[in-house]
Amino acid sequence: FQTQDTNTHLEHLEDDIINRGSKGGENAINFLKSVRNMLAGSSRSKANITVKWDGAPAIICGINPENGKFFVGTKSVFNKTPKINYTERDISQNHSGEVAKKLSVCLRYLKGLNIKGILQGDLLFTDGDLKSISIDGEKMVSFTPNTITYAMPVTSDIGKKILRAKMGIVFHTQYN
Repeated sequence: FQTQDTNTHLEHLEDDIINRGSKGGENAINFLKSVRNMLAGSSRSKANITVKWDGAPAIICGINPENGKFFVGTKSVFNKTPKINYTERDISQNHSGEVAKKLSVCLRYLKGLNIKGILQGDLLFTDGDLKSISIDGEKMVSFTPNTITYAMPVTSDIGKKILRAKMGIVFHTQYN
């Protein structure tokens, strides 16, 4: 596989301090000041803020150019001996436990999306991962794919979509 674009890792703000020492600390402080200014309406420049969704496991899926078949897998598709899953049987031979369960859901539902090429994304949830919680008296649907718990009001558009979904995934990289 070759990447179309570099799959750059998006660092957490606090990691910049660890990675670059005092320069990273200065960068973190300047970034936080710029966010404060933007939120206060006193920024003189444009600011771009994104959400870094953090799911697990990483899912690689798409059409294998060597045989034209749809597959799903984890980062193990890039192993010297790749673990590429075309069927439920492949999944049970290559994986076990929760990863195997999640790959089965991915195979079932991603296959029907008519994906072109090969995509990589972070799995956020399968329907069994969703929990009902209350935050400040408001009912929420929540999921914890990794270390962060995400919560959306059950009455919001996205909350309703999550409750109907069989799985949630954020794709971030395309391979050619």
